[in-house]
Amino acid sequence: MKSSVESTVASEVQASLALGFDALQRPVWVFDDVRKLALYANQAALELWRAPSLDALQARDFSNASPAVRTRMSDLAARLRTGVVEERWTFYPEGEAVTVNTMISRIALPDGGWAMLCEGVRLRPEAEEQRAIEALHHTSALVSLYDAEGWRIFGNPAALAAYPDRGGRFADIFADSDAGEILWSRLQDVEVIEGGYRVITAGGPRWHSLTVRRTPDPMTGRPCVLVNETDITEEVEAQAALADARERAEIAAAARQAFLANMSHELRTPLTSILGFADLLEDATLDDAQMRHLGRIREAGAMLLETLNAVLDFSKLEAGGVDLEHKPFDLPDLAARTAGMFEAAARSKGLSLSIHVAPDCPRWLDGDPERLRHVLVNFLGNAMKFTDSGGVSLAVESRTGARPGMERLELSVSDTGVGVPAEMLDHVFDRFTQAGPEVSRRFGGTGLGLAISREIVELMGGRIGVDSVAGEGARFWCVLDLPVAEPPSVATDEASPVSGRPLRLLVADDNDANRELIGTLVRAMGHQVETVADGIAAVEAVHTRVYDLVLMDVHMPRMDGLAATRAIRDLGGEAASTPIIALTANVLPDQIAFYRASGMDDHVGKPIDPRDLQAKIAAWSVGRTSVAGADRSCQTSGRP
Repeated sequence: MKSSVESTVASEVQASLALGFDALQRPVWVFDDVRKLALYANQAALELWRAPSLDALQARDFSNASPAVRTRMSDLAARLRTGVVEERWTFYPEGEAVTVNTMISRIALPDGGWAMLCEGVRLRPEAEEQRAIEALHHTSALVSLYDAEGWRIFGNPAALAAYPDRGGRFADIFADSDAGEILWSRLQDVEVIEGGYRVITAGGPRWHSLTVRRTPDPMTGRPCVLVNETDITEEVEAQAALADARERAEIAAAARQAFLANMSHELRTPLTSILGFADLLEDATLDDAQMRHLGRIREAGAMLLETLNAVLDFSKLEAGGVDLEHKPFDLPDLAARTAGMFEAAARSKGLSLSIHVAPDCPRWLDGDPERLRHVLVNFLGNAMKFTDSGGVSLAVESRTGARPGMERLELSVSDTGVGVPAEMLDHVFDRFTQAGPEVSRRFGGTGLGLAISREIVELMGGRIGVDSVAGEGARFWCVLDLPVAEPPSVATDEASPVSGRPLRLLVADDNDANRELIGTLVRAMGHQVETVADGIAAVEAVHTRVYDLVLMDVHMPRMDGLAATRAIRDLGGEAASTPIIALTANVLPDQIAFYRASGMDDHVGKPIDPRDLQAKIAAWSVGRTSVAGADRSCQTSGRP
């Protein structure tokens, strides 16, 4: 309902205008934009607005206009202060578009305010033109037209809302005005330029996607530039946030890798002595109590090494640092060898251990047998750990659904142990997860074995799962599709080569205990050994004496193993070709690859496996002439 002031103003306006405009054929009306009220309309205007009477028109609510209309009205009010404005307007009085070419001027109101006096001529544009006009006025895209000098001559409501200065310069919309000038100058050579730019709008800095196109002015035909803008701030900020998150993740991954590498080295170094000397003591004459104590030391050391290996294995798998091998392998042999690793444990606990490979399973398959063995070892190891009576069985069965040339296998390990509680079944393959705190306290472990198994199986494209009832045992299984393979033409000889002659070896290691241990192991193999404590001494020793092989630690004072290796390779002559094996606690794949790229020939990890060490020594001694006792005093050195 109108207030008394509004009614008074409206009646006075009507009285002052009625005599002059009521009889006109063209629509004339007065609109108070402040009050959002039609104060006067002649009969032609009432027909234009589809209003039965002036009271009915005044009863309409014009306050609920769209943002685009509000922006246009504000701009119109500002322009009216300087004179008459001619515009084409489209109304929707009854949902149907009505287009009017309107002359608009200011008119003083009796209460001292101002209103808009509108005189219109109704237009009937073509349907397509009308649609284009309406789309242009109501789209959220910013559309502007600039003259050849870069001054704006048109902006749709969205553009005027973003850049209120109707006659602003093109370059001034950019946060970096130089970017705008460069873009404008490029238009001399190209028709269209597209890109994302940071601009300064009435609402603050934003990112806009711009399409800038040379085009003639539709009114005069003069060269102009049409600019379409779309706000992409959220997209740009999301991409920036994603890039920042990716960078932080990469930094975190690098830090984790560095931590794991350092942890591996620092733990493996003392473990080398613990396990190595424990192995040596096993051959000594000890009473029963001493042998029992020695067994405890070895068990504790082996458990610590297993935990360390599990953490490193999971880290490599999670980081995608594991590549699967593809080679033929004997499926029944793999099952037998894997189960054989647990025969002693089964006997000690009084458990039965059985293997069943279904007769319809192919013998030879193509894949990564070591990774598959790792999964089965985790299954069997858990079964042995959590089973106190009854037995453990390993089964391999063929399943349907594989593509031609492939075989679908289900490999499973069943036990009669403690089982998995129902609430843990969905989480048993999560990292650091065990069947419950009681199980963790009783049986120990890292909770990584099954997580590693899941990573391996999924890397192979398979599925992994568990079926269990608490207190009644568990069945862990995986299903894999593997290519059927032909037996290899020549059987692989997995026996370690054994050197048939005594060698002279140089051991470079800064740890006294490790030098003693390695020296003892190598002498037990029938070789001569000399030891040094750093890289400088190693280079000098190789320069002055002849060695069949150098076992080189990596982390040493004064000169590390990598620098010493490079220095030896620079000696020239026969000394430069001396085989060098990295003997280090660093065992990550990228570390080993880096050592090889730095001039080292091979790698033996710590803690040292005597069989691995013996095999590497023998392999690198093949074809080399014995040099025991020789020195380079009578040889011409290639070192400057």
